[in-house]
Amino acid sequence: MTSRGENQYEEIDVLVVEDDEFQRSLIVQALQVLGFPVIREAGDGEEGLKACVAKLPGLILCDIEMQPMDGMAFLKALRRTKSAAVREIPIVFLTSHNESETVQEAVAAGVDAFIIKPLTLKKLKGRLDAIFANPRF
Repeated sequence: MTSRGENQYEEIDVLVVEDDEFQRSLIVQALQVLGFPVIREAGDGEEGLKACVAKLPGLILCDIEMQPMDGMAFLKALRRTKSAAVREIPIVFLTSHNESETVQEAVAAGVDAFIIKPLTLKKLKGRLDAIFANPRF
């Protein structure tokens, strides 16, 4: 999608938090196509929090429905932390649900964007370009 030397994502470490292995592999493949150099994976919110402690990502793509810790609890935990760097990480929810109550709760908790599944490369790139063009902070 981008020619060599023009990769706008080359400095960004991504964490994908998704409990479904197949969905997670599709997300990782899409991120690789877009040129993200480092893509780490977590199977639920608890693993995601541990991964954030191990190394702070520059972007998080997270499913909402997971067990034992779902995406909403993961988002709230990150946004409550004392570390400004952690609170400022862009977080994108990947979901098959776009009910207004869920969207409102996530926006109130500090989510940066939503991508409704099924994920496409075009949707992913468009959403990420918008986030990095207009950061919250």
